[in-house]
Amino acid sequence: MAASPSASAVNLSSSRSSMQSQTTTSSAVFLVNALDKIAAAREIRRNKQLKESVQNALAIYKDNEPAPDGQNRFSVILTAMQGTIGTGSTSLVVIALDCLGKLISYNYVSHDTKAMDSVVDLICECFVGEGTDEKIQLQIIKALLDAVLSTTSPVHQSSLLKAIRTTYNIFLLSRNSANQIIAQATLNQMVNQVFGRVNTDVQPPSSIVSNGHAHAVSADEETSISENEASTTQSGEGEEKQPSLETTEAEKESLRQSLQDEIIAEAAMARREAINGPDNKSTADILGDTEQVFEDESVPEALSGASIQPPEVTQTSVNTQDDKDPEEKKGEDTQDLEQEDDDDDEDKVEQPQTGENSTSYGPDSKSGYNSQNDLFAKDAFLVFRALCNLSMKPITTDGSDLKSYSMRSKLLSLHLISVILTSHHAVFTSPGVVLMSLQPNGTTIATPFIQAAKKNLCVSLSRNAVSVTPQVFEVSLEIFWKVVQNLRMHLKKEIEVFFTTIFLPILEMRNASSQQKHLLLSKVVLRICSDPQTLVEIYLNYDCDKEALDNIYERLVNVLSRITTTHAVNIPSKENSDMRHSTDFSSGHMNGSSAVISSRLTTDTIQPNEKHGNQANQPSELALKYKSLESLVAVLRSMVAWYNKGAVSVPTNANEEPTPRESEEQPSGSTEAITNHSNTSVSRLSPVSSTVQIAINGTSSSTAMDDPEQFESKKHRKQMLQEGIRQFNWKAKKGIQFLHKNSFINSSDPADVAKFLLHTDGLNKTMIGEYLGEGEPENIAIMHAFVDELNFTEMLFVDALRQFLQSFRLPGEAQKIDRFMLKFAERYLDGNPGTFANADTAYILAYSVILLNTDQHSPQVKKPMTIEEFIKNNRGINDNADLPEDLLLGIYNEIKSSEIIMKDEQEVAASNALLTATNNAGGPLGMVGLQNALVNAGITRDIKGEAYQAVTEEMGSKTEALFKNMLGSKRRRAAATGAGAITFYSASHIEHVRPMFEVAWMSFLAGISGPLQESDDSETVNLCLEGFKYAIRTICLFHTIQSEDMNLQRDAFVTTLTKFTFLTNYSEMKFKNVQAIKALLDVAATDGNHLKGSWKEILTTVSQLERFQLITSGAGGDQGGEMVGKRGRSVDLNRRQNNTTVNGRKLNRTNTIITEEVATAGSSHSLVLAVDKLFTSTVNLNGEAIVDFVKALCETSWEEIISSSNLEQPRMYSLQKLVEISYYNMGRIRLEWSNVWAILGEHFNQVGCQSNFNIAFFALDSLRQLSMQFLEKEELAHFKFQKDFLMPFEYILANNQDVAIKDMVLRCLTQMIQARAHHIRSGWKTMFAVFAKGACESSESIVSMTFDIVRSLANERFSDIVANGTFPDFVTCLSEFSKNRKFQKISLPALDMIKSTIPRMLDLANDSQAIVINDANTNAGRTVQSGEDFLVKFWFAILFGFKEVTMKSDDVEVRRKALQYLFETLKEHGKTFSPEFWNTITRQIVFPLFEDLRPDSEHHRTMSDEDLSVWLSTTMIEALRSVVDLYTFYFENMRDMMKHRYHIGLTCSLSLCTENDTLARIGCECLQQYIEANVEKFNNESWDMVTETFVDLFEKTTAYSLFDDTQDLVERSKENPEEQETVNDERQRSFQHIIMKCVLQLLLIQTINDLLSKDLVYIAFPAHHLMVVMDCLGKSFHFAERFNNDTELRMALWRFGFMKQLPNLLKQETSSGACYVANLMRMFANIENISDRDERREEIEQTLIPLCNEIFTLYSELDHETKPKNIAAWTPVVVSILHGLTNLQDQDFSRHLPQFYESSVNMLSQDNLIPEIRVVLRTLLLRVGKAYNISA
Repeated sequence: MAASPSASAVNLSSSRSSMQSQTTTSSAVFLVNALDKIAAAREIRRNKQLKESVQNALAIYKDNEPAPDGQNRFSVILTAMQGTIGTGSTSLVVIALDCLGKLISYNYVSHDTKAMDSVVDLICECFVGEGTDEKIQLQIIKALLDAVLSTTSPVHQSSLLKAIRTTYNIFLLSRNSANQIIAQATLNQMVNQVFGRVNTDVQPPSSIVSNGHAHAVSADEETSISENEASTTQSGEGEEKQPSLETTEAEKESLRQSLQDEIIAEAAMARREAINGPDNKSTADILGDTEQVFEDESVPEALSGASIQPPEVTQTSVNTQDDKDPEEKKGEDTQDLEQEDDDDDEDKVEQPQTGENSTSYGPDSKSGYNSQNDLFAKDAFLVFRALCNLSMKPITTDGSDLKSYSMRSKLLSLHLISVILTSHHAVFTSPGVVLMSLQPNGTTIATPFIQAAKKNLCVSLSRNAVSVTPQVFEVSLEIFWKVVQNLRMHLKKEIEVFFTTIFLPILEMRNASSQQKHLLLSKVVLRICSDPQTLVEIYLNYDCDKEALDNIYERLVNVLSRITTTHAVNIPSKENSDMRHSTDFSSGHMNGSSAVISSRLTTDTIQPNEKHGNQANQPSELALKYKSLESLVAVLRSMVAWYNKGAVSVPTNANEEPTPRESEEQPSGSTEAITNHSNTSVSRLSPVSSTVQIAINGTSSSTAMDDPEQFESKKHRKQMLQEGIRQFNWKAKKGIQFLHKNSFINSSDPADVAKFLLHTDGLNKTMIGEYLGEGEPENIAIMHAFVDELNFTEMLFVDALRQFLQSFRLPGEAQKIDRFMLKFAERYLDGNPGTFANADTAYILAYSVILLNTDQHSPQVKKPMTIEEFIKNNRGINDNADLPEDLLLGIYNEIKSSEIIMKDEQEVAASNALLTATNNAGGPLGMVGLQNALVNAGITRDIKGEAYQAVTEEMGSKTEALFKNMLGSKRRRAAATGAGAITFYSASHIEHVRPMFEVAWMSFLAGISGPLQESDDSETVNLCLEGFKYAIRTICLFHTIQSEDMNLQRDAFVTTLTKFTFLTNYSEMKFKNVQAIKALLDVAATDGNHLKGSWKEILTTVSQLERFQLITSGAGGDQGGEMVGKRGRSVDLNRRQNNTTVNGRKLNRTNTIITEEVATAGSSHSLVLAVDKLFTSTVNLNGEAIVDFVKALCETSWEEIISSSNLEQPRMYSLQKLVEISYYNMGRIRLEWSNVWAILGEHFNQVGCQSNFNIAFFALDSLRQLSMQFLEKEELAHFKFQKDFLMPFEYILANNQDVAIKDMVLRCLTQMIQARAHHIRSGWKTMFAVFAKGACESSESIVSMTFDIVRSLANERFSDIVANGTFPDFVTCLSEFSKNRKFQKISLPALDMIKSTIPRMLDLANDSQAIVINDANTNAGRTVQSGEDFLVKFWFAILFGFKEVTMKSDDVEVRRKALQYLFETLKEHGKTFSPEFWNTITRQIVFPLFEDLRPDSEHHRTMSDEDLSVWLSTTMIEALRSVVDLYTFYFENMRDMMKHRYHIGLTCSLSLCTENDTLARIGCECLQQYIEANVEKFNNESWDMVTETFVDLFEKTTAYSLFDDTQDLVERSKENPEEQETVNDERQRSFQHIIMKCVLQLLLIQTINDLLSKDLVYIAFPAHHLMVVMDCLGKSFHFAERFNNDTELRMALWRFGFMKQLPNLLKQETSSGACYVANLMRMFANIENISDRDERREEIEQTLIPLCNEIFTLYSELDHETKPKNIAAWTPVVVSILHGLTNLQDQDFSRHLPQFYESSVNMLSQDNLIPEIRVVLRTLLLRVGKAYNISA
């Protein structure tokens, strides 16, 4: 029976509306039938008046008679129905109510608002309480629904509220469950109708549109909602009134303050009602409560006037509250806009009019702003406010009785609010839905709907969100989620308050109700985390906003992470699963936008609650952990979904439409499993902007984009600000410096610092007090500015003192307190002049109040101060006068009743109280279980529950206070900064995900790794692994950002996941660890392109997995060696304990067991396929990723090899996989393959050199196979891929000491040559490099084998060698054979082979066709060369090979033969060389032969002294002679090369500078030979070169160190003349170099003398160059003379042991002097008549004559007895001079005779005159006599 009424009520709207199209005649049938039934009733016959009214109605509609005078048709019917209802008969009332409902549905009700109000009043009066008949209740519901759903005569305001109230009361008071269900469903329909008829597409009224931007009024400009509001000022009929849009600041301030007071008043009232405790209200009380709520139809004071009236519209006042007293009716009259009837619809029944001035409403009425829509908006607001007020009504029970009226009322009202926010959120968000109101002063105010409604919504939510009743808390969470989902743009600050003061603290409180936590996680947190748009916008608008109270996103993630990592007692898996899902959503998809129909709230279906402390009903800790984990993973999932699906790129041009932004590198289907996420949040971007900005001070909103860089900067600034606050709270001065440095404090001005300290949240009040209380001038100035920022104007003294002491914590030091009180007193009097006589009064009174506060509220004070004592203490303080006693009494009473205490201290005290109560809840013995049982049985108090309830109440109070302070702080900040806009950013960029992840990645890691480690539950494990995959995916999405942090994050997640595989500790492996392996492989498959260095961990895991599979299959007992576990112990795991044999080897089994489940899962087919796919899919990796992959696999392979290299069968799994991926990826473009092979080749180098033969052999065999495949591809010109590919063969042969491996290398190359020679291009170069290495080997077999291969190539592939540009490599290889000292039988044939290539190359060069050479190592690559160009490279290779053998061979015979071949080749074919080529040969072939003459030459350093001596005495001498012979042979060709200082003279100079006497002598001979042989060919440049050579030689052989480095020896010898001194060995060696230089110079003098003694050389020598040589001889002569005359130096050298005899340079002096004089004499005499000599005769004369005199004088002074050696040495010189003088021409002889005549005659006085001197003197004197005609 109950089902039928329910169905009829639910479908009532459709049934009634279908009848509205019927004609008048057909529609009247129901009315006539109803009247007939009424007339036939017995009760009617008894009531004459009622009978008459029914008959009149029948006459009108049945007989079509006219209505009586003074009435219309409808009034007659209404009178009849009213009378019928008045009979009280159930049947008649049901008929009447049904008839009224049909009258409304069929549009019989007049368009007069008063008529509809009368009908609604009549219907509502039928319900008189719970005693009302059930049938009547049902008809009332139907009729009221018809009235509310009526579109032609809609009900408004009081009538609407009365209809909803009556239905609401029926739901509460009806005893019929069916009626309760119908009433609940009807209320849903009514609410949907009221909000659904509000037009959300309408534009805002033009009167409040400025510059094209809608003006949204903020919470600061909300008007107050008071119980006694002023009545509306009405304008007269026809009077025009232009509304004013401006309000004064005073009016705004009044409105703001009124709203603040209203919030606190309502909240306080709700708390008081809740505190009063259970109060079993009667039916009358319930009706009274609902009547009070619903009859308060007033709108905010600013809205109490009518909508904007056009000039031609008149206004009427309709009193809808006739039953109220005058005070209640004050201000509640509404003024409705009059609208014209639509007369075009002829089908409508004529409706009687009850008054001429009644206002009708039509849908097409558009006068000014859409007044009807404004009225609809007001209706919606009134209904919404009423529901909010009902939801704030206190519960009259303890919350366990859900059947109580108060509980059902609260739940229903909250449910209806949830329905409204779910289905009609557009009403709240639409800018066109505003509440227009006309103020008494004529000012028109337009308040957006959201601004008017949010106060009621927030206060309601703040009271119910802290409820301990689960059902109330759950519905509150649903409402809050709808607020976050749909209204977050408009309630930014309010949402922040809810998060920071209620929801996050609930999650953070350790002892909060687990049921509340679970509901909060399920209903709000998980939904937010699952909605990418909401999640990102929370981060942008709170975490990146420095004005936000907290980092909500970061804090939320941290809280979730802490919950998931909390240790919980494990319970059975099934029970855990049931508990986990016990409170999951039952209303469909959690992000769905459809209205949520809650569970039926009837008394039959609702179940009573157990006490909230009953642990049986509480979700387990595991369920909480799972839900937190689910939320964490949802965050990660949302990040990936935001990147892949949700982001758009907003163009900078505002006129352009935003376009979808595709994610990077996302092949279709590659991430389907990860990114399959439905985003059902609000639209991501509005068509205009991604930012909503709500103006506070009337400025128009502006658009701004959510630029990621801007938000990163904001986040960074906020982090820096938080760091500055942290430093301040630790050390104030340091924090201020940090804040100054980072520009958070604008300047060092005290006012700026004070503003920061006063207005910045988070600063420690104690530190503020300490900092301001310091006695430094700077601190005092800041303190004064701080107090000046406070406004105490017109405040009571205690209130001002409270405000003052709330700003900081008063320090304990008396001097600091004194400074604060002095400034406070001054500031108070500034704002309140005349309050006290002077500031001293305020100063003393402030101290007195503080002392009073301490006295009254300190527990240490046993006897508090009385009022009399307080008055007595303050006598005479007002300038020797007393303060008024009333003032002091008020102060005393206020302080006594309300302690001055900081709010922060109150919160801490409340938290401590909860903690204390929780800790003591188990009693003195801590028996928590027993305590809970007693609480559940009602035997004892639930201390924990009471304490928690007190804390939640305090949380609610704090939230309300924050709402109040929010308005004031916004206003103050807007006034201070001039910018009061609250900007909400709508996210649109994918780049926001990266900083979101970075700030919380460690929390993510901890949150998903903790449960994975602790739990074995499959769902939990899967969820954790899913989280790992999403986290790694998120990091990889931003792979383009090169950051060490990103690499660290990725490596951390991958490494952690790798550790969870437990492949290093098989004994602890479980099924979840195998799942972790699969997850790791999924990560590799999905994000392989961006894993970079993390590939190492993954591939190491794959390697360990392969070993695990081998072990579990019984085939790998000792294959992998011992694996070291986490605990440092060796583990060798097998499934059997006995010794078994596998592949012929015995395996020692241990007793460690791997479960069958793990073994099966670890070797499953799917896992094997996943591993195989990992390697086969490498072909899909990009160029960078394949390099990372190969590098990691090489490292893994090397670790495998190193760990098992000592085993007979080492592990080479990864090495095998390297070979496989090489096959797979060989088809890549060459650029990518080159990068890959650079790593692979290096790895093969390492592996191929392993000491384990099996490893090296496998590496070589793999290389051979890869090379054979690689060489199948033909290499184009200009490339050298083959060369690089084959490089490992060279490295292995050179570095592996195993001859078998070397042999294997050569055989591999031989096979490649035999099979792929026609494809080999650049590979020839590497092959010859390998052969060159083989030629250097010490093994005869290897050298012989290599030589055979090379000889075979020379015979069969010579043309290929030449064509591929590898002939130089071929020659180099042969030269290496020649240099091998061990095998001369191979060295000499190799030299002959080089020699034999010359005629073959000449034949190629002489060919008429051009020679094509493919050489990738040249700049040109592929070159087409003529024969001459080709020969240049050919000759250089040949000659360079001979030179190398000559220089580096250790065999003398080989060197000799190579040198012979070199110079024979040069002499034989040099005539065809160009000068440029000769120059090259000289610089790079010939001259380097003598590099060993340099002490710093490389070859010189590597040779032993013996070898060097042999080389110098054999090869070097032969080379010198050969060079001289060559240069003489090709002198004309090489003439120009002399100027490049590569002349043979320089070569000889190097020879002379050596310490090898023989080599120096040969060098001089070569120089002499070269000059004598070519003297007639020299030109002036050649003589310049010869002269420069001699100058250079003389300079290098002059022993300047003989004087420069010996002065200290002379000084020391003077100081100790008698003692024998010694010097160190180093100095001795240095002196030996000096002696060698002297010897070399003497040799050089002899060479010059020999050269000039040859007439051919002398005559050819130009005089200019000869004089230069003479100058060198003169310098040598004077140098030796100087030394010989320095007796002190010579004695010192002798005394220090440098010489055994007294040192001298007599030989050098006499030799240089003799040569010098002889050649000058010859030049002066010029017997040969050489012209250039005569030109320099005067110069010669000026040098010669003084020199002769000097020598004569020197000789005359010599003592024959003491210096016989000197006499003997100088005598030939003197004889030569005298002969020269005697042979002078007569004129010259006569002119110069006087200068040396006397010295010549003096020689005769010598006692022992030497006969040679006597003879020459006789000749001279005869010539004198003849010259002067003395003799005949």
